[in-house]
Amino acid sequence: MTYLRSFTTAGDNASATVVVFPQAGAGCLRLRSTASALPSGPHLLGVQMPGREDRLYDSPANSLSEVVDCISAELRDHVLRRPLIFLGVSLGALIAYEVARKLEPEGAGPRSLVVAAARSPEYWGSFPAANPPSAELTALLHPSVRDSEIAHYALATLRSDVRLMAGYRVPSRPLTSTSLRSVSGRRDSVATTAQMSGWRDRATHYQGHQVIDADHHEFMDQDVLIGILSAVVFEADPCRMVRG
Repeated sequence: MTYLRSFTTAGDNASATVVVFPQAGAGCLRLRSTASALPSGPHLLGVQMPGREDRLYDSPANSLSEVVDCISAELRDHVLRRPLIFLGVSLGALIAYEVARKLEPEGAGPRSLVVAAARSPEYWGSFPAANPPSAELTALLHPSVRDSEIAHYALATLRSDVRLMAGYRVPSRPLTSTSLRSVSGRRDSVATTAQMSGWRDRATHYQGHQVIDADHHEFMDQDVLIGILSAVVFEADPCRMVRG
């Protein structure tokens, strides 16, 4: 099954194609409500990893490169129609970053990449992703899920996503045609502003850092997503950017 889901009509007048990469363990179908509240203009897509929601019975991906290759192949048709904008949350930000790296040499990279609630790439160079600590994974679960009946299932899905980063090698060269901005949550203890500082070295056109009032589990909430997307798609509230 394909990785991309469409949540708005891809009309000829769409200003951009916005692609949201959810955090590890999460699906993208909640973007339906976001799409209904999003101002008209962009075509909204979500990335759906295997093993959840409408891909519940799909086998987990074997590697990060497999995921990146599949998503990149699906996006090539979209970039011919309108500019791409990527928004990645937590581990989704690393996947979005790698897709951008894959597409840039082809002249098909996104216009802009927003990385939210995501520790910078060098973190994954030493993180034991092949056998991630249970405490680290539990911290990534939404509080309402940790003690629920689906906690075991959620942890298994989360673990399969994190294992994609096993053996990750930090790229030596930054993005050159894609502008990058980073966003952290003031109440986020999983990916702090300091832990995101390395993103400034990952793109030649780094656009600065924004701190918003959110914890790690709120970045896929409708109001938070629309606020972030408004800043990058519609260039709203530029004064809220905190240069880092």
